Amino acid sequence: MTEDFIPDSDQTPDSETPFPANTSSEPNRVPLKILVISSPKGVTSTIHNFYRLGYAQISEWSKPQPTQTPGEVMSVLSRRIPID
Repeated sequence: MTEDFIPDSDQTPDSETPFPANTSSEPNRVPLKILVISSPKGVTSTIHNFYRLGYAQISEWSKPQPTQTPGEVMSVLSRRIPID
C-alpha cells in the first residue's frame, strides 16, 4: 500500500517543481513550506493542531509519505505568505 508513495530514487532535489514566479496578483508574497516528520500519529496530530489554530485546512497538507526511517512519515504544507 505505501509503495505507491515512495519517492522516485532517480529524482534529485533539483528536479522538484518550484513555486511559480510572483505574479501581479501576489506582488509581496514569498513561498513557504512547512515539513512535518514524525510517526503517522504525530504527523496527523500536528496537522490537526494547525487546523485548530486556524492556520491551515487539513486538505492543504500533502498525503503523508514514508521516509527512509521505518515507522516515520512526512507531510508538507506549501503556500505563499505576504512579506512587507
